[in-house]
Amino acid sequence: MIVIRRGRARDNVRRATDNDEIFRALVFSGAAVTSSQRGVWRPPTEVYETEDALEIVAEIAGMDREQIEVVIGGDFVSLRGVRPDPAVCERRSYHEARISYGHFATDIFIPFQVEATEASATYENGFLRVRLPKATEPSRTLVPRRIENEQQGR
Repeated sequence: MIVIRRGRARDNVRRATDNDEIFRALVFSGAAVTSSQRGVWRPPTEVYETEDALEIVAEIAGMDREQIEVVIGGDFVSLRGVRPDPAVCERRSYHEARISYGHFATDIFIPFQVEATEASATYENGFLRVRLPKATEPSRTLVPRRIENEQQGR
């Protein structure tokens, strides 16, 4: 079961730290991002807008639904979880290691108002899909007002 919950908006200090990490990763492509140094990896993610929703797709194979958390808070969606290493043993000699295990996290900016209560998430064939429907604009009721001529009002 994937849990979608509404959280609080991220504080500005955390947002600034996250932005600094992203900037360093873009500018210094050879340098590792701080979060990966802490043992947290970021899954490959696609974010796109359709006519009526924001769609998020993350590739997170080898997990159970109970290990994934989707939190909608303020103007961000956070994907969190833990992918366990299925081949735990005492000694290994790697020849190639490109699959990340352990804690993962990613935050996705929401560029417009969404209906958080209508959000949905599915996890199938290693892909987490989150759908955030766009908020409908409040209807504007036009109230006819009588406009008086300036000379009439004198």
